Amino acid sequence: MPPKQQKAAPEQHSSCAGVAQFVAYALGKFYFDFAYILGKFISGFAYVLGKFHFDFAYVLGSKLVDGR
Repeated sequence: MPPKQQKAAPEQHSSCAGVAQFVAYALGKFYFDFAYILGKFISGFAYVLGKFHFDFAYVLGSKLVDGR
């Protein structure tokens, strides 16, 4: 006589797995969006800061050259 096959997992386990999968997806999407926004912010911030330093150095240099 062949061994009995295992019964399929109860319905609640599959729904738990679905919930866990959804939570993982939502969390991953949140972190991905957060990382994207943070990267965009830091990139923009670095650009503005670099522009500020460049403009500041230009103004300072022109003042030193002109002697005003």
